[in-house]
Amino acid sequence: MMIMKYIYIIILTFSLVLADSGYNTIYLMEFENQQNEFTNSHLTEALPDLIKENYKFREDINVEYSGDIRPYLEQKVLNDENPIKGLIINGRFLTMNDEFFVEFEAYDIHNWQRLARRQIFCPVHDIICVHDGFLMAIEQSISPFLTDALDINATITSLEQEPKKRTPGYDLYKDNNNDLDNLGNLNETGKSDLDGGSGQQGQYGDRYYREFDFQEISPDPGHIKKQNTQNLIKILDQVLTNPYDVLIGELSLISDPHKPGYLTGEIPVEYSVRSALTQELFNSLPHEKIMDIFGNVILQFPNSNFIFDELLLEKLALMKFQLMPVIFFNSRIGSVQFIILDSWDDKYSQLELHQISMLVENQFKPLFSLTPGANHIQLDLDVSSHKVNYHFSIPYDKIVDYTKVTIKFLKEEELDDLLKRQTQGG
Repeated sequence: MMIMKYIYIIILTFSLVLADSGYNTIYLMEFENQQNEFTNSHLTEALPDLIKENYKFREDINVEYSGDIRPYLEQKVLNDENPIKGLIINGRFLTMNDEFFVEFEAYDIHNWQRLARRQIFCPVHDIICVHDGFLMAIEQSISPFLTDALDINATITSLEQEPKKRTPGYDLYKDNNNDLDNLGNLNETGKSDLDGGSGQQGQYGDRYYREFDFQEISPDPGHIKKQNTQNLIKILDQVLTNPYDVLIGELSLISDPHKPGYLTGEIPVEYSVRSALTQELFNSLPHEKIMDIFGNVILQFPNSNFIFDELLLEKLALMKFQLMPVIFFNSRIGSVQFIILDSWDDKYSQLELHQISMLVENQFKPLFSLTPGANHIQLDLDVSSHKVNYHFSIPYDKIVDYTKVTIKFLKEEELDDLLKRQTQGG
């Protein structure tokens, strides 16, 4: 017995010598909304918030938001002067078919070794599944690295298991924990309505639940119309200010044979309406979708489902000419070399800027328009791409050996303010 006792002490001592101290700081980054889904945009901050909330009881763990990853790109040495042993968590989410997908990763900020990677699948709109499954994945993947005695490599290896077969309604990759088996059929008992009701019943562990949605019930008969109108205005304000996808082609420059010391340039730019406008953002609003003979999309929002006052109708009528592309050529240090303004407004054609050359073109055409009507508001979307080749001449000493091309869509008042400062030498 004494020999066994000594052997146990030796093994314990040897294990403590090999063990490292666990992580004491967690840095959180916003999760990436990979499809720019408007309805789920709040999750970019809500998912990191869940992690912070999960560890708020741990006085030995500091959880901070990391607004910028750049401070952690440089490898850090852990010593008495720098007692922070940190890991950083980032992630992403998207919708695939009828499932909501979340993935996160954890890295050591001192050597950028990946510590853990997890994936979660839940049925679309199943908030309970996302909430509980995400926290369970965090607890099982991150908490093992927060212990006092940590063997990092052994912990990483123990978490790298083969992904189990996905079960309907819920799944966590790379985990064979028995608790997850209880969650595998989280919504299996709720696939059919009970007693003809609108709610659905499910089970989570030893807890049973049933959801009910009464959002359509309101003492105000016009509540739904007001809600639809608010959602439509919010979408138009947030999305139609950036309605285009832009593809910048190759910039070509050659010596100008007619102007010594000048270069002639050409740059092609392709504009198209963001697909999210038609595929996702209006799915939650009542509308009629029509395709014309040219394949363009027409969305009609009927007055019977909205409340359109005169002020709103006037605002929508002016939106189709609200934005115009401005193409900036910048040097290596960020100074403006040259500007191309593509506008239909003649007031810019005679404008001269101080120190900066500007070319005014009229080739861009809006690919969407809003038309208020007697019975509905109509949104016309040209789904074809619009390609423009811009030709210009510029002094060689302005371009030199480097240029960065940036395209920004500006409202008329924003553009006027920018040009006013340039014409005044500001």
